[in-house]
Amino acid sequence: MIEEFILSILLRLLPFTRKWIYSEKEFLDDIELDVRASNPVSFSLSSKIPTANIYLRMTNKSQYLEAIFDRAILSVWINSDDGCQPILHEAHIISKKGIKQKKSEEMHCQIDLNERQISRLEKIKESKRLKSTLYIQVYIDSSLYDRLLKEVKLENRPCEI
Repeated sequence: MIEEFILSILLRLLPFTRKWIYSEKEFLDDIELDVRASNPVSFSLSSKIPTANIYLRMTNKSQYLEAIFDRAILSVWINSDDGCQPILHEAHIISKKGIKQKKSEEMHCQIDLNERQISRLEKIKESKRLKSTLYIQVYIDSSLYDRLLKEVKLENRPCEI
């Protein structure tokens, strides 16, 4: 507790030592990216505009800096009875969201599907073992660091069509 207080004062009083005391790697390690527990990846094929709905959960474990989710590039692969196939490749999520220190935020990403994606999802929607793997590249800003890239691979996440 006292060490945290002293470190937070040093970070404010000595700006030139801030990056030395709290490195970029430490900050990135304090950022966790996952999907929510219930229905994290779902595909809606029956709506007027078929969409993929992905619910990301970003946790900022840093006690010093607010993290700003700037944008992300997302790929989703679906593991079905037919094997593993890409459904979304390099979909862009352009949205800013601030996450305070020691807090978590959820972010809903809705992506329109094209005919090829719809056709593939129609073929595998009856599979008994649907799981998704997400490859995410997230750009994060803070008051100390700009445009940091964090890459995450989330395997075997629930998926619903």
